[in-house]
Amino acid sequence: PDKLRLAVVGCGSISKSHLNAIRQCDRAQLAAVVSRDEARRNAAARAYNAPRAYAAYEDALTDPGVDAVVLCTPSHLHFVHAAAALRAGKHVLVEKPMTESHADGLTLVTEAGRLGLTLVSAQCCRFLAVCRKVREVLQSGQIGNPLHLLYTNLSPSATPPDWYKNCRSVLMESSGSHTFDFFPWMADARPVRVYATAHNNSADHAGEDDFMASIALDNGAYAVNYDSFCSKETRRDMVVVCQRGTLAVDCWHALRLDGQPVVEEPRD
Repeated sequence: PDKLRLAVVGCGSISKSHLNAIRQCDRAQLAAVVSRDEARRNAAARAYNAPRAYAAYEDALTDPGVDAVVLCTPSHLHFVHAAAALRAGKHVLVEKPMTESHADGLTLVTEAGRLGLTLVSAQCCRFLAVCRKVREVLQSGQIGNPLHLLYTNLSPSATPPDWYKNCRSVLMESSGSHTFDFFPWMADARPVRVYATAHNNSADHAGEDDFMASIALDNGAYAVNYDSFCSKETRRDMVVVCQRGTLAVDCWHALRLDGQPVVEEPRD
């Protein structure tokens, strides 16, 4: 086919980002939406003109008109759903985290390679203009080597979805998975040591809602990430201190180099 035919699996809040992106992409088209929730399924099908709407995931996997699936299901189901899609011969874009364990992640990567299929985790920060510019500046060497990358993400606690109670992790999976990916990618380096601490302050789930991670990179830089759902204030920003300059990011809309604007993106 001229366009990649996609089935979006799960019709919760994050699915709208994917459905809107498919609508705007001239190389892809929506083939189906999948959800056990009839109201959500029908609403998504109407809003995005889905040709087919399935209650059962298996029906999408056996549909010859589906080339790939976009998994927007709860985190603890990602491994099972991705493995089933690969067995069915479908390419897979899975929301982060790809899996809840390193071993399961390796299993999926190995299976996708064996079958010649594409498996991608939805690490969207790599495609944001601000993040790509940070990487470009760091790789150019114009402000020297990075020394510290400091990222802070604070937000007031919200009512968690019911499926959080089935997850081994909460905040590290939802937000931390971005920083654990983009820190090494931006700095073009690999992690060599990690120290992390996390806390749970909610009776609604067992996973953490407050954590800090310090990552030593093999180029000598340190990356520090602090995330919390426990803050009364909202804050999301990043500072990259280099040998001859400092990058400041208002996530993910503006980038400044030593106080001077470099990238400005409209807010949603």
